[in-house]
Amino acid sequence: MKKITLFVLLLTVTLQFTKAQEVVTNESIIQMKELGFDETIILSKINSSDVDFDSSISALSKLKESGVSSEVIALVMQKAQFSTKSKTGIYYLGDDDTLKPILASVFSGTNQNAAAQQLVSGLINAKVKSQLPKRTSNNVISSRSPEFTFIFDPDTGADNMQNFQGKQPGLFNWWFRVASSPNEFVLVKMRVKKSKNLREVITSKSNMFTSSNGIDPKASLPFTIETIGNNKFTVVPESLEPGEYCFIYQGNVPQGRTNQSVFDFSIK
Repeated sequence: MKKITLFVLLLTVTLQFTKAQEVVTNESIIQMKELGFDETIILSKINSSDVDFDSSISALSKLKESGVSSEVIALVMQKAQFSTKSKTGIYYLGDDDTLKPILASVFSGTNQNAAAQQLVSGLINAKVKSQLPKRTSNNVISSRSPEFTFIFDPDTGADNMQNFQGKQPGLFNWWFRVASSPNEFVLVKMRVKKSKNLREVITSKSNMFTSSNGIDPKASLPFTIETIGNNKFTVVPESLEPGEYCFIYQGNVPQGRTNQSVFDFSIK
């Protein structure tokens, strides 16, 4: 009878673990260990699944007390910083080698030079400059060769995004539920206006012949993209000089949404 019960439990757990949307947790690892799964299977499951691990000392101690191997625990620690289901957004690698979220900032206003355009019969560009308060970002990065992690959750439908509207910081933002790649963002250096205590970036241009919205491709800074699995990407810009920068979403904006926020940071 005990063998039959154990077989049913093993079959149930196996079926649960094969569901496409399952999220593996610390409890999942302990359960697999107690049911006799060997280390190779546990490691494979972690690497092929979405995860939501707790890497606190108490949580790791519980794994150790449950007989989980050091190799599995090391992978849990590594994957903990890439948990997906509640951590969509842009992160940077801090000095302590942990991922820190870039808090989104909302444009405080715009500045237009349309009057100057009219004086010369529209022969020059009228520029719209979107502005952020303060001369420096709250997100300060010490490295001039920073590494960013973009985490998306495109499986969540747009109709479910109203529950996350307006939430900061970088968690459940609609950008990361509509977009699926860092290619839909641009990186740009912001101009600092010390006398006005603000930062600004040109977000549209127009003259009597043409008009364009978004960041000028000439102002966009290049970066490399590496896929690390489960809708996660590593983004590495070319070496950045000290200054103020931001990532701006340039993809399609869902109906009822506005694109008035940027992911700003300072390079020191």
